[in-house]
Amino acid sequence: MLTNEGYEVLSKSAPGHVEAVRHAIFDRLSAEQVSQLGEICRAIANGLQPECGRADLPWLR
Repeated sequence: MLTNEGYEVLSKSAPGHVEAVRHAIFDRLSAEQVSQLGEICRAIANGLQPECGRADLPWLR
């Protein structure tokens, strides 16, 4: 849970962060590349999930 001070910092930085990421990454990609990036990220995210409840994956510890 965020403290009130932490929430205030997050609220102030979030809009600039979103704009910076959009400019640094998404503005440089075509619509097709953005779609491909989404597919790649989904494949990676799916691979980070255990295929069974007993998987001993370091990032889930």
